[in-house]
Amino acid sequence: MATLRGFGNPLSPSGRAALVDDPPHHISADAIQVIYRVDPDKARAYLPDGLDLHPEALAYAYVADMVKVSDSHPDQAWTEPQWSQYQEGILGLYCTYQGQPGRFSAYIYVSEDWSVVFGHFMGFAKKQGVIHKTKIQPANPAFGPIGPGSRMRGTVDRFGRRIFNVDIQLTEKIDDDAVPSHGHRVYTYRHIPSPSPQVPDQRQLFALDLDRATTIDAWKGTGGVEIFTDVINEDLDGFQPLEIVEAYSFQRGWTTKAGATLLREDH
Repeated sequence: MATLRGFGNPLSPSGRAALVDDPPHHISADAIQVIYRVDPDKARAYLPDGLDLHPEALAYAYVADMVKVSDSHPDQAWTEPQWSQYQEGILGLYCTYQGQPGRFSAYIYVSEDWSVVFGHFMGFAKKQGVIHKTKIQPANPAFGPIGPGSRMRGTVDRFGRRIFNVDIQLTEKIDDDAVPSHGHRVYTYRHIPSPSPQVPDQRQLFALDLDRATTIDAWKGTGGVEIFTDVINEDLDGFQPLEIVEAYSFQRGWTTKAGATLLREDH
């Protein structure tokens, strides 16, 4: 009998046809992020059982240009750039599990299909979307060097409709470790519906600690978030901003391994 290989479908004799590369994946982000307060009663409804909302009801809106390089294809960024580049937008909540701080990304929008599917394998709630972020190229006469007063916007669209905007105007360069990391711990919720009544659905809460996480080129600024609730196939009422807390621009890198810790499983 032939052995089919690959990190998920589509499998093949060699494994080369799999949509998602074998982890670990080395990932980096050129990001803008705004942290803000939301209505705690509405926001709690977006957290899976076991997670508690941050006591200050803090949410985040994030847009980034991303790069992924997998150990299994270390030359992919050079041989086929599309295989390693994508854009990402996130709406999420800061939270704890039994007192351990982290973050839960309730809605993630990415530009590439392989990122969507890898997210579902790992418990990240990803959809495909159209994401853009202001690119400041200092050689462009319209911009000049990045510094106080520089403005950036991130946008996320799906089905031709705007989902959210996130904005920042830089005010000061800050220490790299001044950008909140919440322990570089991510909580994910893996929900896999079953195709058969004989097999139960899977509902699993995981903790994933990002390995080798590093932040550089960090700036603080004033920010804004605009969320559109009258869009198809979305449920964003609980993410409406009540108060902007902080805004940052930064680059961050880390390694994602298939080494998450199972915290609870519900049937």
